[in-house]
Amino acid sequence: MHQSIKLVAMDIDGTLLGKTKALSTYTQNILTEAGKAGIHLVIASGRALQAIPEMLLNIEGMAYVITSNGSSIFRLSDKKRVYGKDLETYQIDRLLELYEQWGCPMEVFIEGKAYASEEYYEHPEAYGASETGSEYVRTTRKPVKNLREFVKENTDCIEGINYIVKNPKEKERMRQLLESVEDIYVTSSVPRYIEVSHGDVCKRNAIRWLADFLNVPTEEIAAFGDGENDIEMIEYAGYGVAMENGVDVLKDIADRVAPSVDEDGVARVLKEFF
Repeated sequence: MHQSIKLVAMDIDGTLLGKTKALSTYTQNILTEAGKAGIHLVIASGRALQAIPEMLLNIEGMAYVITSNGSSIFRLSDKKRVYGKDLETYQIDRLLELYEQWGCPMEVFIEGKAYASEEYYEHPEAYGASETGSEYVRTTRKPVKNLREFVKENTDCIEGINYIVKNPKEKERMRQLLESVEDIYVTSSVPRYIEVSHGDVCKRNAIRWLADFLNVPTEEIAAFGDGENDIEMIEYAGYGVAMENGVDVLKDIADRVAPSVDEDGVARVLKEFF
């Protein structure tokens, strides 16, 4: 079965990159070998395009990336968006109403770029970000003073919206309300995020589109992930792999559990495919 894998989709945070946000030399070498062996390597992340590390984008065989939880697919040769599903205006209007009620910070993804509420950009640690997470926010987001008005000015091109919620109970309450909004997809990759996209969006749907485009059947797809936003693609792939450090629900449905991200779990399984 392993010999038939032709496309490998991989989440980033908690899957390829651990707490240090650095790709190990071992994993980089295995990814490079896989690319040279003709395997399509595909990043499938909740991140915006501009937030994906160059060290991943430059690996041989990495020609496409899935971003914003499946809202977009970008071709790396020219950074063109070849697939996309943005939020509808009526959905955005409702999401902004809730944003005003809650008063929490927000992030917005537009054409591969990420924008954040100014207060969150300046003090992410106050909203639950670790030291590494705070550095990530400040290096991958653009601060916006009035994010609500910014969103209203760009309603025709919003890939997704993140709410930043530190309190778990408040997050659960807010999520229940969001899930009542018509035709939206709600997920969470890290504890402080509630991530919202169009209802047709998830990593599975983006991978399915790309696999059809590349003429790769489902049984020849492997997928690696660690979080709730990876569930659909792990279920869809012919060979779904959850990280040992992943959430329990993902490990329960996966075909295999790989060693943790800090033990180069992706690479240790990936090397079996070629």
